[in-house]
Amino acid sequence: MSHQNFDSVPSMPVATATVKRPFYKKKRFVIPAGVLLLGIVMGSCSSGSKPVADTSPIASAAASAAPSEAAAQPAAAPPSAAPAPAAPTGPAVGTPFPVKMRNGDVARITIVSAVRTDAVTTTAFASPPKNGTYLLLDVLWETEAGKTSSNPFYFSAKDESGRKADLSMFADNQLGSGDVLPGDKSRGFIAFDMAPGAATVMISDPLMQEAARIQIPG
Repeated sequence: MSHQNFDSVPSMPVATATVKRPFYKKKRFVIPAGVLLLGIVMGSCSSGSKPVADTSPIASAAASAAPSEAAAQPAAAPPSAAPAPAAPTGPAVGTPFPVKMRNGDVARITIVSAVRTDAVTTTAFASPPKNGTYLLLDVLWETEAGKTSSNPFYFSAKDESGRKADLSMFADNQLGSGDVLPGDKSRGFIAFDMAPGAATVMISDPLMQEAARIQIPG
């Protein structure tokens, strides 16, 4: 067997092939691409957070019509004012009022004044009021129709609790008793011993039936 001599065969140079790196691994490409991608992501986030304005003709028409519709609506009615207190009914102090005294006879009576006082006379019959005070009425009596007669006993009074007052017979210049002819006048005082406060004064006819009443403020 013969041996081959390989020493004489020149060895082939080994080619050192240069391996190229892929384009996506190069630094020159990776950095700009990352920056571009980050910008796209941030841009999409910012654009997604802003509401898109509705520029359609329908939306514009609705927006323009809203103020006119609001102006067309009537203003709310102001709250109604508190009702005024009712005017007092019936006779009042200082105002004449008629009192039917039967048989067509009508008296015209005016409570000229109504005051509270501690004394109604300066005579020896003077005494302090038992119920707190005196209600002193200045009464004007006239005849409106027929013929009438004035009389202090035609008058009575009661306090706010309904308690009947005591008529004082010793008031100075007390209203007299007697006929009052048409055109004539009778004037005098009537006093009641009663509790302070508002009072109701009743006027009776000759048969002692109530014919009128008047409220006296407290």
